[in-house]
Amino acid sequence: MKTKQNIRSQQNGFRTVFVLAAFVLVVSSAFVGFAHQASQSPADINQFIGTWSAMHDGTPYFILELHKENGTLAGAIRICAFTSTGEGEHADMTITDKILSASLPIRDVVVSGKSLSFDWKDPDGDENHLRFERTAENSGRLRWHDLPAGAKMPTIPLTRQTTKSS
Repeated sequence: MKTKQNIRSQQNGFRTVFVLAAFVLVVSSAFVGFAHQASQSPADINQFIGTWSAMHDGTPYFILELHKENGTLAGAIRICAFTSTGEGEHADMTITDKILSASLPIRDVVVSGKSLSFDWKDPDGDENHLRFERTAENSGRLRWHDLPAGAKMPTIPLTRQTTKSS
């Protein structure tokens, strides 16, 4: 038969273990967050900063605006309504509305070398998972990831807009 003192001692032991486990969890979460931020070094981020756009028959239909915010990469997308047949780099596109949407923020940006991935909610409210890969100093391509079964999307070539010096 356990005495009240033994039960209290066990309860205190469980509390100590719980407090230590909670502390370890908080500290490790902070370290993971720090490690994630550290992976976005200024050199990695700076290669993406700017306005990247895609044109089709003289109409800008996809604009990715990237900037530094609190030491990390942030941005937004503006897009025209379009349809495409096929997928990848060989898709045929038709712009169905030439008016660009309002800027919609990107989330969960992860930089890895010359590419970055992020999430974005499009004007229809659909969640999208995108990956942007730089192919040269001022060009790259954007691809959708984790599409529903049967869904096909084009690869969108993007060019960084440069300012002209006077």
